Amino acid sequence: MIDAPVIIKRVMPCSKRQLFDAWSKPEVMSAWFFADQMARKPSTVKNSFTVGGHWELTMHLHESDPCMHGEYREINRYNRIVFTWNSHIANDSIVELDFREISPNRTEMKLTHTHFPSEESRASHINGWDMCLDSLAQYLDEG
Repeated sequence: MIDAPVIIKRVMPCSKRQLFDAWSKPEVMSAWFFADQMARKPSTVKNSFTVGGHWELTMHLHESDPCMHGEYREINRYNRIVFTWNSHIANDSIVELDFREISPNRTEMKLTHTHFPSEESRASHINGWDMCLDSLAQYLDEG
């Protein structure tokens, strides 16, 4: 198990509520949650957004259709979401999202992802999260 977490901070062009909704509503998540700006089609997202509820995400990329899934561990409305992350390269890793509103239309998001099985898995997730967060920023910017 790799101890080094992935920590990414981004300032997004939206309110804290809009950013929270982007991570909690399947119809919004499907519009941005993919690691390729040229995805074949929107992602397929299902979730039961409650503590103990499950989520599932299938990205429809050109070369594959990777599927991730997990369970919500903590939900603090508009402030924090914690969930497990399972994929073909990580099992039972943990993602923590923290939201801090800077102004009415700017919110800082801190993503912390931990419990990687290898350095290769960690590096792949850094790249994947960067691309997903680019997609999220573009989605929010287009409003």
